[in-house]
Amino acid sequence: MDLTNIPIMAALKERLNWLNDNQAVISENISQADTPGYRAKQLEKQSFSGLVDELSSGGNSGVQMRSKNARHLDMSGGSVGQSHVMEAKGREESPNGNTVVLEEEMLSLADNQMKYGMVVNLYKKNLGLLKKALGKGAGQ
Repeated sequence: MDLTNIPIMAALKERLNWLNDNQAVISENISQADTPGYRAKQLEKQSFSGLVDELSSGGNSGVQMRSKNARHLDMSGGSVGQSHVMEAKGREESPNGNTVVLEEEMLSLADNQMKYGMVVNLYKKNLGLLKKALGKGAGQ
């Protein structure tokens, strides 16, 4: 059984993918904190409720096959997975032209980690509900 045929599971999977891509962007920003002229990046925000609505209405455009090719991880202002990477606006620029503020990045990293944990827990709960509905989780 393919769990991505269930709209909520597909939406949770897409959210996990976005959070994973966001982690990569934040990590790159942190690693480039001392690089002169580096401009901090961020992902375009994902509307989770819009994703759930789109998937539950029968549209399947949010769930697509992805290859595991390393060239798909493009941090040069393109996209990570299906998420659009853009320059972070409103950032303070240091004398060397760098716009990474480590404190902001660390807060973003912690926030991303909390959101990832929440979505993983939701995914586990939904799997548990499916098991119970199939009669496989009654003894737990």
